[in-house]
Amino acid sequence: MSRLPHRFPRYGTLGLAVLVLMQTAVFCGQSPALASFPWWWITSATTPVSWWAYILVIDAWMYRREGKSWLTDDRSLLALQCILSVVFWCLFEGYNCLMPGWSYVNLPSYLNLRFLGYAIAFATIMPGMFLTCRLLQSYRAWSRVRAPSVRWTSTSLNISIAVGVLFCVAPPFAPATMRGYLWAFVWTGWFLLLEPFNYRRGMPSLYRDWEHGDWSRTVQLFATGALCGALWEFWNMWAFTKWIYIFAPGLSMRYFEMPLIGFLGFLPFALEYFVMFHFIAGFYTREDKLGL
Repeated sequence: MSRLPHRFPRYGTLGLAVLVLMQTAVFCGQSPALASFPWWWITSATTPVSWWAYILVIDAWMYRREGKSWLTDDRSLLALQCILSVVFWCLFEGYNCLMPGWSYVNLPSYLNLRFLGYAIAFATIMPGMFLTCRLLQSYRAWSRVRAPSVRWTSTSLNISIAVGVLFCVAPPFAPATMRGYLWAFVWTGWFLLLEPFNYRRGMPSLYRDWEHGDWSRTVQLFATGALCGALWEFWNMWAFTKWIYIFAPGLSMRYFEMPLIGFLGFLPFALEYFVMFHFIAGFYTREDKLGL
């Protein structure tokens, strides 16, 4: 068996150690025999700490495989992802205020500390997903997925934009009893709205992939959403500071804390973050430096 040609960076080892220690604290906190220790001091930060550790590990593994990574060679791109990740998730938090789907519990009482925690946690979403997708691509997972080509015309692109606008705007203004069932439109609306602009501007575009009959990147992003969604819910389940879901009637089956059918939303969510990132980043970064 041939060895990988590059060393595993020390920050990756640090990430692995932090993940092991955090998981140990989480499971110890569930043990009645160890309940006297205030584990919440540690598990209040389970999700963001675990995700930053995961990012260190995956980035280090990418360096091990390819001899370059975002942390070693392109920190500015990683920083841009973190910033946009916070901005985009704040947008979805705005939706959550109008059509409640989740709430946070055991938050710090000091607002400054609370908002700092929000920023640290929200900043992990995009780099966590994109690094996962890059890792899948480095192993050429689903790299040969093909389908009949989709022919895009000016009319079909404009229809996509119009439907996207409807999906983005309408759900918060639906009757209150319906809003809990309309998150699927939020998780797809921004994709339908912004993807035609990426296609027309020559940015990385899933529509262009489909035009060539290439669905590999789409499937890789779907897999990324599923994998990252599983990790989000896994780490959140036993955290002290966490989110809990507000169940719409009939959505009682769960994957950890999440309604089971809601878990499917992680698949288009990965596509949506991909499209939103390239829509904004294309104004500041060359296409060949965007990755994915």
